[in-house]
Amino acid sequence: MEWYYILIICVIVFLLLIFFIVTWYMSYITPYDTGKISESISVIKNGIVNCYVYSKGSERIIIDTGMSAKVVNKELIKLKINPKSIGHVFLTHNDADHTGGLSIFDHAKLYIGEESKVKNPDNYQFLEDNETVVIGEIQVKTISTPGHRLGHSAFLVDNEFLFTGDAIRLKKDMVQPFLRLLSSDYRKQLESIRKISKLKSISIMFTAHNGFTTNFEKAIENWKD
Repeated sequence: MEWYYILIICVIVFLLLIFFIVTWYMSYITPYDTGKISESISVIKNGIVNCYVYSKGSERIIIDTGMSAKVVNKELIKLKINPKSIGHVFLTHNDADHTGGLSIFDHAKLYIGEESKVKNPDNYQFLEDNETVVIGEIQVKTISTPGHRLGHSAFLVDNEFLFTGDAIRLKKDMVQPFLRLLSSDYRKQLESIRKISKLKSISIMFTAHNGFTTNFEKAIENWKD
């Protein structure tokens, strides 16, 4: 067989492999469309990921910032939210699909888990496990959930709204680990899910890539001791 036929076959096989990998991966990713979840919570869709705006009183915070500043800015305008009204940014971790919109919040205070590796660390407040930040009437408690990434954190807002980032994913409204291939320490990731399962009085649990559930106890029941 001529060498160029072999090359063509190799290219076709490679493209098919990429297609199947992308199809498999996208089956795990089901972000919600941009919209209002409640009077206090809005969701933004930015490609494969969601970020969330929480408002209470005169304060607004955002949990993660999506993949693209341009898209996040456009979606905020769609929601009639001025980016400048968001004074505090909580990052579950430092992956690019969670920090891509940071540039439109250059006026805001930035928070991230204490073991996270970031550029310009002086720009961040590093949060310890169980540390609570009070912003006006809003209370944000940090829950250290390493595994997907070192320093990964979930945030419990006002003792009832849990934002888990990539600590977990939801499939058919049930909690599962995030992709093992994309986790820096899968054992710790499983430990973090069990830690989350011990939380009480969660009214809504939000993920970064698979939307949210209003039935936390049912979704997490298989992870309880």
